Amino acid sequence: MMRLLYILLLAMATIAAKAQRSPDFAEKFMSLCTADSTVKCITISPKMMEQMVNQHAEGRPENMMQAIEKLKSARIVSARAEYFSKADSLLQKNKRRFKAEKVFESNETIRGAFYSRKNKKGETVELVMLRADTERDKLTIVNLTGTIDEEFLCFLYNNKTFKN
Repeated sequence: MMRLLYILLLAMATIAAKAQRSPDFAEKFMSLCTADSTVKCITISPKMMEQMVNQHAEGRPENMMQAIEKLKSARIVSARAEYFSKADSLLQKNKRRFKAEKVFESNETIRGAFYSRKNKKGETVELVMLRADTERDKLTIVNLTGTIDEEFLCFLYNNKTFKN
């Protein structure tokens, strides 16, 4: 009887722990693309980000370095450009969770969008950047999680390297 009670408590604890952790956008998107081995996802851990910040601190503004330090993780997904509509529709389906912040089209072959997820306090805790280049047949999704402040968002929205 005690063994059954112990197993039941363990199962409930496991379920509760999983319920508290919701998957980020990249994880959800990758679960839709498991059949296609050309869709790749690279995760950059907090430890890796810390090392990048320390190595490349010279020449970057101090406020940008502080913004990067607040990130928990970054995931970069690469796929064929045709997956843009799949990613965009997944974000559209989750309108209560993700809000479209900015949409861009720099020419006939490049388009993209920024989506954010805010916590109950109104702070941005997840940012999803989509960029499709139909000429090169490439989709890039950058999914950032952590504390993302307005200054960091402005930098990303105005960054020419992401748009072109």
